[in-house]
Amino acid sequence: MADDAKVNRAGRVYDQLRWGIVHGVLRPNEVLFEAELAARLEVSRTPVRESLQRLAADGLIVLHRRRWQVYEHTADEVRELYEVRACHEGYAARLACDRATDEQVAAIAGAKELATAITEPAERVANNDAFHALVNDAAGNRRLSELIERTRLYHFNQRLAALYSADDLATSSRQHLDLIDAVTARDSDRAEQIVRAHVTDALTLILRKLY
Repeated sequence: MADDAKVNRAGRVYDQLRWGIVHGVLRPNEVLFEAELAARLEVSRTPVRESLQRLAADGLIVLHRRRWQVYEHTADEVRELYEVRACHEGYAARLACDRATDEQVAAIAGAKELATAITEPAERVANNDAFHALVNDAAGNRRLSELIERTRLYHFNQRLAALYSADDLATSSRQHLDLIDAVTARDSDRAEQIVRAHVTDALTLILRKLY
């Protein structure tokens, strides 16, 4: 039982830190101190140390001058990640058109407010994640969903949300609505095309504003 508790504690710490990195709360090049993280998460330093080692294995943090810091991806690495995203998520949209149940299609059709609401960054990110999860889950492919989750390093997060202008947000919302229409019509070619364009536009914005 004690060993199970340790494993669960370490897993919880890892999940919290990974979430913080993926969602832009822990910023690129931010230094991570074991003692500070342990105090913040109310755990001992052991699960923090284990979690940092796992995050390093994931490529999310690196050791720099004997201190852990959040890894900052190069422009080429971000481009590669987004090319993979376009393939994975575009295909997921195609599968969703072919495989979604009527109930799943209805849920996607009813998500217009979720897909277009202009709110503060944290809520906008949560809404965006929830909307895309509806489409990805409707693809009915667990392994594909896992691959999409693994490439979340530069998905829409709070850091990126702050970069979007009103025009950028309007374009993104239109693409979401177009995707809803395509899935509702079960137009797989159109759905894949929309998602690929959506991801490519996001990449263009990131490279323009961050690199």
